[in-house]
Amino acid sequence: MFNDWLELLKKISKNNYLAENFICPECGQKSIKYVYVGDPTTHIGYLPIWCKNCNKGIQISRVEIPEGVSMIEFGDLKSIKKIIPDFRQIAPGDQL
Repeated sequence: MFNDWLELLKKISKNNYLAENFICPECGQKSIKYVYVGDPTTHIGYLPIWCKNCNKGIQISRVEIPEGVSMIEFGDLKSIKKIIPDFRQIAPGDQL
């Protein structure tokens, strides 16, 4: 399943970072969300991607944040807690 999430990430980037029409690899619903979290100067951070329906997803660390894509700054803990749910992270090797 982890690889299915990575494929979804590729599709999002090819789709100009629009994710509303992509299907969750876990539950099959069109309910994918993501947000970059990082440093606005270096554009380096991490990327959680989750399904708001089944509350599963992945988090990719140490990513380059593309220009023009919205992001939350590292220090904005209030926004991080408000926007990113406590989803179940799928790890490499997870099959269920």
